[in-house]
Amino acid sequence: MNSTASAFSSPEGVSLEKQVEIDETIPASYEQIWSEEQREKCIRWIRSNSLRRVCLQFPDDYLCHSEAIATSLRDELTNDKELDNEVKIFILADTSYGSCCVDEIAAAHVDADGILHFGYACRSNSSSSLPVFYCFPQLSIDCLKFSEHLLNFKQDFEGETVIIYLDIGYHHVLEAESAVVLEEKEESLLKMTKFDNDETKKTFLSDLKRLQCKGLYVIEYGGINYGTLSHNGQIIRKCGDFHKEIDELDESCVCVFVGRDNIRFFNLSLSTKAAKWFIYESFLNNFQEKNPLKANYIRRRYYYIEKCKDAQTLGLIVATLNANGCLDMVKRIQGMAKSRGIKTQIISVGRINPAKLANFLEIDCFVLIGCPFNNNFDSKEFYRPIVSVFEAEMALNPSWHSHYPEVYVTDFKELLPEGRSFVEFEVTDLNKTNDVSLIDGHLRVCGHVSNVNNETDISALKEQNCDVTQAPRMEIMSSNIGLRFEDRTWLGLEPALGRTEPAVIEKGLNGIPIRYTHE
Repeated sequence: MNSTASAFSSPEGVSLEKQVEIDETIPASYEQIWSEEQREKCIRWIRSNSLRRVCLQFPDDYLCHSEAIATSLRDELTNDKELDNEVKIFILADTSYGSCCVDEIAAAHVDADGILHFGYACRSNSSSSLPVFYCFPQLSIDCLKFSEHLLNFKQDFEGETVIIYLDIGYHHVLEAESAVVLEEKEESLLKMTKFDNDETKKTFLSDLKRLQCKGLYVIEYGGINYGTLSHNGQIIRKCGDFHKEIDELDESCVCVFVGRDNIRFFNLSLSTKAAKWFIYESFLNNFQEKNPLKANYIRRRYYYIEKCKDAQTLGLIVATLNANGCLDMVKRIQGMAKSRGIKTQIISVGRINPAKLANFLEIDCFVLIGCPFNNNFDSKEFYRPIVSVFEAEMALNPSWHSHYPEVYVTDFKELLPEGRSFVEFEVTDLNKTNDVSLIDGHLRVCGHVSNVNNETDISALKEQNCDVTQAPRMEIMSSNIGLRFEDRTWLGLEPALGRTEPAVIEKGLNGIPIRYTHE
């Protein structure tokens, strides 16, 4: 009996021995978010821009420190004699989309003329002229332990081009030694901060030279500074776009990410050509090799691309309103979908969750148009697949079918005509060949066929007394998504204004839930 039961159930010890994943995220402390130096920078920025109404935007995990930071800043501004008028401070929370984006809509509700953005930021280019100052946290890092880990993997770095990416919380590691930029070489020296003494600094720079790599770059991910290791062991900053310089490197690089295994590392590792990836989590002192191209994840994304190809209706989720090119990308996806005979519907529901998207049952696949930090939702709780803009491009644009992309594109602006990964959409390519669905094996008719050709084909079939008829492809486009919504048995909550009688006013309960007065 016991042997029979074990075939249909797990042993008792499985639940006790099960390894549970624990989120080891350490909340940022007040000292890591706010300091005397940070406050002085904010005050100088407010003074230089002559601001009068300033919004402080905080992510959810920073809200516990929001009032203390606002009070500290408000007291300092009140005692500032250089300011003629009073500066009002407002706290922004519960942002419309992701906390990494600047919430200009909420700031406009209080007529703010400037925003202090705290926490991680995607720094998406905005179409608004509202000034923004980014206040990044300053997380601690032991540079000597970091260099020790690098030397342990010296065989992977020797003779290679090494790129060290600093996550947003570690931008303070690179700090300009002088604001004056040399005109001849267009470079200025940088210094590595957070050293106990000069001897520690020399040891760290010496360890970097011992790697014997072909070249070493130190880049602020999401920032504006980057530097290289010179022959004399100094970190030198170069002016210009580091993306262009790295893209010109012929050989593949070995990359190291200083930060957590989060969405920023995921986006960076997939969008950067690299032979190997390493990640260093400083708060755990953990250094390990990481493969971003996990087999299970890649297979799931390609499955979603096939689902996007099979979709009859696409839902375009606009998850940002302050990024340049958002409307252009919406029009581009609509044009590609229309050429394939696919209907589209634009959706804006703020922060998305399974409950919100479950209301759109007529949509077969969602396309999320958002910032680079907020464009991937891999949760299995959603009823319909959610693809990124790049995955929608691979599904709808036949030009992507002929070649495999070298990197994953996380920023949708790179897919626009002025972007680096732009691929022209040719409508004529849709009519060259049909496609077969890898989901259910049915034949996809790529591209719509004109009514004139269809009518000619239908009449020709009738003349031959054939039983097979072909319906015009464009007849499908005449249907309206709103009609499908009207066919539902439940349309949501209805106010029914003017159709219900007024309720009788009665005396309600008095007291607190634990003990009412009538009990």
